[in-house]
Amino acid sequence: MGSHEDRIARHRAKFEAVEAELAQERAEHEGPVSGDGSAAGDRRRPSRLRDTAFLAGIVVLSLLLVGVSTTLIGMAGRDFRDAQRTGSATVESCDRRGPVTNRGLGYRERCTVTIGWDDGTATRLTDDGTFTSSDIGSPVRVGYLGTHRYTLELAREDTPHRPWFTWIGGLVGLIAVVPGIFSIMLLHAYVRSVFRIRRR
Repeated sequence: MGSHEDRIARHRAKFEAVEAELAQERAEHEGPVSGDGSAAGDRRRPSRLRDTAFLAGIVVLSLLLVGVSTTLIGMAGRDFRDAQRTGSATVESCDRRGPVTNRGLGYRERCTVTIGWDDGTATRLTDDGTFTSSDIGSPVRVGYLGTHRYTLELAREDTPHRPWFTWIGGLVGLIAVVPGIFSIMLLHAYVRSVFRIRRR
């Protein structure tokens, strides 16, 4: 009877020894566990930071390309020959805006002007980008091209129309779509991975 119990005790001791060895190997493989999470979670953090930095870089690149595209299109100017009516503008005051505006990158001036149209009427308005402070005190011939978002579209007679800037700006805008779509896909995958980790 005693020998049978001894055999059971020896087998149990061997089993516990093997189990202890496996537990030790598992602990060495996973590394030390921190007080607030597992070692696997610690290993995930650098990877998550890299993913976040990469995603931020893609978003910044996309926004930069959009800004360059808008700037180039704005540099094209407008064709004075397409004017529906013409007049003489008197610039009263200007203030500088930038380096980022809704018209692209760089500094530009927003000026208050009064336009005396050739038909005898007058219009007082605030224009963004058509005039500069160097125009104060000098009449500027302008043409009215229409209205966009409640803003008069004006063309200067002394500024040539350069349509190739519009073409280049449009091409840059198309290029900006690629990192834009890529950043949306990355953001979607990143959010899904974060929620998946939190559910574990």
